[in-house]
Amino acid sequence: MMLRLPSFGCRFLSAMTSISTVLLVWLVLAPLSSRADGLRAAICSPDGRNAIDLRVASEDADQVRYTIKRDGRKLFGPSPLGPVLNVGRPLGEDARIIDVQLGSIDESFTLPWGKTTTAANRCSSAVVNLASGDARVQWQVELRAYDDGVAFRYRLLPQDRLGECEIQDEATQFDVLGEPQALFNTLDSFTTSHESLYEHKPLAEIPANKLLEMPLLLTWPGGTAAAITEARVRHFAGMYLQRPVEKPATFSCRLSPLPSRPDTSVVGQTPCESPWRVVLLADRAGKLLESNLLLCLNDPPPPALGDFSWLRPGKTSFHWWYGAFEDDYQPAAARHAFLERHKRYIDFCAANNIAYHAVSGDGRAWYSQSSASYAAPSPDADVRRARPELELPKIIDYARERGVGIRLWVHWKPLSEHLEEAFALYQTWGVQGLMVDFLDRDDQEMNEFTERMLASAARHHLHIQIHGSPKYSGEQRTFPNLFNREGVMNLEYAKWSDGVTPAHSVNVAYTRALAGPVDYHLGGFRSVSRAEFTPRDRAPVVMGTRCHNLALYVVYENPMPMVADDPSAYEGQPGFDFLTEVPTTWDETRFLIGEPGEYVVLARRQGNAWYLGGITNWTPREIDVPLDFLSAGEFEATLYADGSLDESLPNSLSKQQRVVTAATPLHIALAPGGGFVAVIRAQ
Repeated sequence: MMLRLPSFGCRFLSAMTSISTVLLVWLVLAPLSSRADGLRAAICSPDGRNAIDLRVASEDADQVRYTIKRDGRKLFGPSPLGPVLNVGRPLGEDARIIDVQLGSIDESFTLPWGKTTTAANRCSSAVVNLASGDARVQWQVELRAYDDGVAFRYRLLPQDRLGECEIQDEATQFDVLGEPQALFNTLDSFTTSHESLYEHKPLAEIPANKLLEMPLLLTWPGGTAAAITEARVRHFAGMYLQRPVEKPATFSCRLSPLPSRPDTSVVGQTPCESPWRVVLLADRAGKLLESNLLLCLNDPPPPALGDFSWLRPGKTSFHWWYGAFEDDYQPAAARHAFLERHKRYIDFCAANNIAYHAVSGDGRAWYSQSSASYAAPSPDADVRRARPELELPKIIDYARERGVGIRLWVHWKPLSEHLEEAFALYQTWGVQGLMVDFLDRDDQEMNEFTERMLASAARHHLHIQIHGSPKYSGEQRTFPNLFNREGVMNLEYAKWSDGVTPAHSVNVAYTRALAGPVDYHLGGFRSVSRAEFTPRDRAPVVMGTRCHNLALYVVYENPMPMVADDPSAYEGQPGFDFLTEVPTTWDETRFLIGEPGEYVVLARRQGNAWYLGGITNWTPREIDVPLDFLSAGEFEATLYADGSLDESLPNSLSKQQRVVTAATPLHIALAPGGGFVAVIRAQ
């Protein structure tokens, strides 16, 4: 099908409500080159605001190029896309469009947990069939345009000349128009825990030739925001960005190489499909936090995994953060003491609505190995054999009696050697989940291991939390038992670094949190000022006020947040009642106010109650939080606010009851590094 349309924009189409959905997608004739057939594919979002088009540029080696617009304003492009095969030049060069298949999607799906109960998957789409090079390699580019962003991916088709697929890297670029500010973090190598500090700079000041983590946020004057990331990373390498020296307004894409083949990133058979390259779009950066686009671009759970009704989101302890057990390694003398300490934690969880208790070890892993290091397991490590002196069966039995689930920490390497057997064994023990640590890679091999692990865990009704982890890419839709990923510099750094400040936590909300749940080692209840802060391994303290740290339970999506401090830190402390009450999964999420690098306020609803959370950097400020998301009538608000604006009193907290309505904003004063939380219910 080919439609001849006048040169009006997507906004014109969105206003013509009588036009059928197919008119939101079109092809236009354009004399691009003698070798191209003149087709140009362009689609726009259902609301008409976001557009992506694809054409072959005759002026540039018949290269496939795409452009992204919002409200008719060009934000990216024209930019090249496509893979670089191990033989030949980039596939996007010397290309010809064969035909275009148009379509649309309009569906919704239910989420077992998340920022909303349901997600709407509604978009326009196009599949562009291409042939490239003298060999006429057959491949496709698929485009989608949503109200909250656009996405594209490429697909190598089965063909005689390309049965096996070996991809060296990726030629895709993001050529940025205008002069946006960037919020980003750099990484030293592809082998990384994905934990570094963020920088907020003009685009041209981003360091050249450094690996850049995604999501990477761009904000233009006037508020328009875009975040570059990826979705549905299956049987493929993870992607990074890099700014070339000679192109200060361009991001090149880099794929994580295979460990044994540094010149190759992906090996497989055709059809070979890339992850989605995604640009989230909104009028303000904080609105990006409402998006479920990454989930929409992922697959539903495989039927073979059955239903996930057994999943139970909830908070968890993590004794390693406090260091309560880390100096206890005394194989004989520590017998029973280890059990009694865990009973104390389990009793604390049972009394305070904390669903899980995590067991890691006592300075060395709970399972059998000669190595004393968590990070470097010895060849004899056996995750099927618990060290008998730790009395793990008694810990599990006691927790079961108290209604608390047990989760085990494990290093990924020894787990990978006995994956199915270990998971079957853990299920018989009564273990409910695992923290799998030190992956520190997102090459194709590691990503495929992660998928095998999640599928096996689902079959054995185990949830998974990944540390030393890359970002989310929406895969929790396919594997809802993936409760958490780290992939961010978080409050564990309080044990050895002063990097995790309130300003850093604000930056995380506008970057890493856009990808999905953030495992941040929450729950530190001993706040100190900047001047007083000193990293310490045992009984660490945190920066930011008590209310700032409470608000992180709302600001960050997290179906299994930690309550990481020692039980004694919470006894009789103001604000702990909120921590025991706050949900971990939501029916609705709304961004209220905020600015990247400065502050952020979100509202999340579960049932009839709204939970508000806001955090600021080191700048004290007074804010008026809009409540126009409330329905008519009066509501009762329980407000937890900074009790003092003096930075030297970070644990001061004021709890108030107020009557509020949708018409009147909530006025809040935030201390340096401060925050607030509120619970709003109908009277």
